[in-house]
Amino acid sequence: MEVKKYTRREYRQSAVAVVYMFLMTHQDIDVIIEDNEFASSVGDFIDYLPLDEEMLDACYRVEERHDIYIKVIDSKIRKGWRFERLGRLEQSILLLALAEFEQGFQEKPIIVNEAVNLAKTFADDNSYRLINGVLDAL
Repeated sequence: MEVKKYTRREYRQSAVAVVYMFLMTHQDIDVIIEDNEFASSVGDFIDYLPLDEEMLDACYRVEERHDIYIKVIDSKIRKGWRFERLGRLEQSILLLALAEFEQGFQEKPIIVNEAVNLAKTFADDNSYRLINGVLDAL
């Protein structure tokens, strides 16, 4: 049986999905991952979310430190806006990026570029501008 190799972008997309589910359900990251592994193994209606060690660590950082990250994001967001007003997808992308900043495995421009690309691909049309602005201000 051939083992599928995943790209860094696929790992990052999976991490955003895990963080999104964390924000939506308030379940532990471990529970979300276990549920995904089970659901994706019994049928093809849910995709498996691959995570490498770096992205798994980033998800755990979001789980442990999301209150701190939210305060940081609120301090850099435009006046009249707050983290809680953003869509869950935008929240997930920003939280993951902050966790990646803290990890220090990737350079800031790479993390910002990946976050912007995720927003362009999955979020509202102009969300990438907000994400770029917040992350550039950090």
